[in-house]
Amino acid sequence: MQTLSSNNPKLLNLPYCGSVWHWAQLSNGKPTLIEAHGHYQRRTHRTRTTIMTANGEVNLSVPVESDYSKPYTDVLINYDTPWQQQHLRALKAAYNTTPFFEFYIDDFEAIYKINHSRIWNLNIDLMNLITRLLRVEIDCSFTSSFAPPPHGFDDLRIAIEPKFLNNLSAHRKPVEYYQVFAQRHGFVGGLSILDLLFNMGPESKLILLQMNNLRN
Repeated sequence: MQTLSSNNPKLLNLPYCGSVWHWAQLSNGKPTLIEAHGHYQRRTHRTRTTIMTANGEVNLSVPVESDYSKPYTDVLINYDTPWQQQHLRALKAAYNTTPFFEFYIDDFEAIYKINHSRIWNLNIDLMNLITRLLRVEIDCSFTSSFAPPPHGFDDLRIAIEPKFLNNLSAHRKPVEYYQVFAQRHGFVGGLSILDLLFNMGPESKLILLQMNNLRN
C-alpha cells in the first residue's frame, strides 16, 4: 500500500473537487503529475465528491456519457438532469451555517453556471478555483501518455479513490478539524475539500500541512 507520508513526488488523478487526502498531496510542495490519459472509470473521484449533511455523508456525482472506450479527457457531461442546481442545493443545505460558506459559495456558483462539455474541463476549473481559495502553490504537470509513474514517483491514482479510503483510514488517523455536524455524526475524515474549506476557511491550508507532516 502506498504511504501518504512519503516525501516522494506523486502521480494523481484529476478529481471532481477532490478529497482532503488528494489536496494534502497536491499542496505538499512536491512535483505532482496529473493523469491525463487513463480511460473513464465509474465510481471514482473523477466524477464524484463526498460531503457531510445533517443526515450523514452524501455523494455528489456528475452524470457523464459512460463510454469506456474514451479517454477521461474526452468524456462528455450529461445534462439530461439539472445536476448543477442539485449540487448547489446540496452544498447550501449542508454548509450554509458554516463559518466560511458565504465567502466561497459565489465562486462555486459561477463555475456551476458554465455548461462544460467535458468532465475534464469542469475539473480543471474547479482545481484552479480551489487552489486559489486555499492559497496554496502547487507544482503540477500532466502526463503525456498512460504509463507507470516515472522513477521516484508514488502512484496514488488508486490509493485515494473511494473504494480504498477505508483501507487508508485504517492505516492513517486524519487530522481532525471543526465540522458543523460533528456533534451529530462525530468527526468524519476523508471528505471533500469543500467540507474543509467551508468549515475552516483560510485555516484549511494549515490542516493540509499537518496531514503532510504525519508519519505512519
